[in-house]
Order: sequence, then C-alpha cells, then structure tokens
Amino acid sequence: MRPSRTSFAVKLRAGWQAVPETQPFPGLVLGMARFYHDPRGSMRGLLASAPSDGRLFGYLLIAMAIVLAGKLARLGAETPPGDDFMGQATAEAAAWLFMLPLIYIGLAAVGTLIARAFGGAGTFQNGRAAFFWAWLVASPLIALSAIAPLALRDAPDWSAVLAVQVGPVFFIWALAQCYAEAFGFRRSWTVFASVCAPILILFVVFRFAD
Repeated sequence: MRPSRTSFAVKLRAGWQAVPETQPFPGLVLGMARFYHDPRGSMRGLLASAPSDGRLFGYLLIAMAIVLAGKLARLGAETPPGDDFMGQATAEAAAWLFMLPLIYIGLAAVGTLIARAFGGAGTFQNGRAAFFWAWLVASPLIALSAIAPLALRDAPDWSAVLAVQVGPVFFIWALAQCYAEAFGFRRSWTVFASVCAPILILFVVFRFAD
C-alpha cells in the first residue's frame, strides 16, 4: 500500500493545533518551538501550567546563559592574544548571570505596573512569566546577533549594524506578544506602544549606562 499523500507539514500543523487541548505546555523545548508557530498560544500554555517563580527564574538564567555564550564567542574572537581574556570573560559572566537577572526582574515589575495602568488584568507573576519567556525564546537569535559581526567582517559596515539589531528587535516583538496574552490585551501593537516601548528605554539605559 502506498503511503498517504498528506504532507509532513500538514501533519505537523495538525499536531501543533492539538497541543492546546491535550497538553497546554508540552515542555521547555517544544514550548519554545511552538512560540515561533503560535506566540500567544505558547504564552497561554505556559500560564496554564502555573509555573512557580523558581521555574520562571530558571528560564531566565537559561536565556542569560545562551546569550552569554554568544557574547563570549565574540569576545574570544575579538580579544588580542596578549589581553586578559579570562578576566574579561569572568566579568561578562558575572554581569549576565548575577547582575542583569536582578535588573530584568525589576523591568518585569515595571512592565506589570504599566500594563495594569493601561487596563491589563494580570499579576506580577504573569509579568515575570511574560518577560522571562519572551527573553528565553528570543535568546538564541540574540546570541546569533552577537556573533553576526564575526561572519560579516568583509561586508559593508551597515550590514553588521543591522545584523546585531535582529535579536533585540525580535525580543521586543516577542515581549509584546507575551504581555498581550498575559494581561488580556487584544492587539499586540498597543502593548508595544504602552508597555514594551518604556521597557525598551529602560533596557537600553541599564544595558549601556557607563
């Protein structure tokens, strides 16, 4: 008997559509993969699984480690042979794994307050879940953006500048999707204007302040 003509893509799509009914949150890896197919559905599944603060903080640390890997790869490639790479790498790791997570917890709280001020209905834990989940699903692309200049050394300067921005821009888009679902907003663009834009400003201030 010849196999069915149903394409793999159709079967895969049907499987994703069945996930919300059978398993709201299919696990970390599949949950992240689902985000690229159904962003708000992925966030909805995470909230339905009632994640603890410890689990959410673990997601944040995983995201930080992924981004840190990209940062260290670029640092290693750009550090001259005589410089203290280990010292710089240790300082970078301390910032990404200890200092920045605390700042991001604060940014998530600010996002929650702003979302509530604009009529959103959600808790501070919802805000942390939205912020940390958006950062986690965006972290692979942010890490790739960090090392993009290494692959574009012979390309025009503007191409490297644009490549570096791909990850952060995707994070802001993901953040709008997650906050919209977590706080009951119908349109993601209104969340970007009211919640994500102020968070982005604070993110830039904290990240690049001397």
